[in-house]
Amino acid sequence: MAKAHERKSARILAFILALIMVASALVYAFRNPSKPEEREIKFDMGKDWSDWIRYLPNNTGYIVYFNYTEKNETLKKFIYNRTLDSINPYVFRDFRPTINYFRSLLIFDYYNYLIDLNYSKVYFAYKQKDVYKNYTLKTGVAAGRLYTAVDETHPVILAYPSYAKAVIDTITGNLTSFTEDYGNYTSRINGSFSYAFILAGDTAKQVIMDNGTPIADFYFEGYRMNGSVYEKVVGIHFLKYYFFVKTNKTVNETAYYYYENYDDGFSIAVMGSYNFTNLTQLMPEMRTVIIKFGNETG
Repeated sequence: MAKAHERKSARILAFILALIMVASALVYAFRNPSKPEEREIKFDMGKDWSDWIRYLPNNTGYIVYFNYTEKNETLKKFIYNRTLDSINPYVFRDFRPTINYFRSLLIFDYYNYLIDLNYSKVYFAYKQKDVYKNYTLKTGVAAGRLYTAVDETHPVILAYPSYAKAVIDTITGNLTSFTEDYGNYTSRINGSFSYAFILAGDTAKQVIMDNGTPIADFYFEGYRMNGSVYEKVVGIHFLKYYFFVKTNKTVNETAYYYYENYDDGFSIAVMGSYNFTNLTQLMPEMRTVIIKFGNETG
């Protein structure tokens, strides 16, 4: 009888201990949800593309930005397709977390990246470690080229070594930044975007031409949601007498169309549409003024 009582007491004790263990595990889980280990941040560039471009070198000619937190399925699909067209996936082969965990990504000068990982710890297979202006540079081989990762900044820098150093030079105030040359235009482009790209300087001049003559040195194109409407914003700094206009064509093809031409040659247009595919193909209507000083006669 005593042994039966002891066995019963032992089962009760074991049950109580099991309950305590389960309760302890639940308390730990709620106090410490599954959260990536955070890394040390020495410099925070900000939250969005408009913050980050302040720390790009002023000779940057090409910038493209992807925001993977976009909820609209059509726009999200567009963003991922553009990502596949824009990156070399082998660059990220030895980089963790993988691109599936990126919150946003900015590419500058085609092969260099700023990566928002929400402060989580980064792993990069490197062969050499250096310190440059108090920042640790981890350099390895990716996609057949040398790449340097700097994980002490937010976002993470993953770039050719010279470009990684140039970003650090800009952070430390030793190099002229992109916004020092083009901030007068980007400051007039308000709000956040799910996808955007910028052409600037010689890159813009080589692309935006009229009859073989460059007509602009800055171009911005961005997409986002405005409620249930897809919205496209285009901003151009013209070098010649070009400007945006509004006609029945743009009115009929959009849910709304606004534009403004500034005295310094910068023009901006905001277009809305319920059809995203149509919106990607729409551009602001432009006009130009041709000035002639008279005709030569024989």
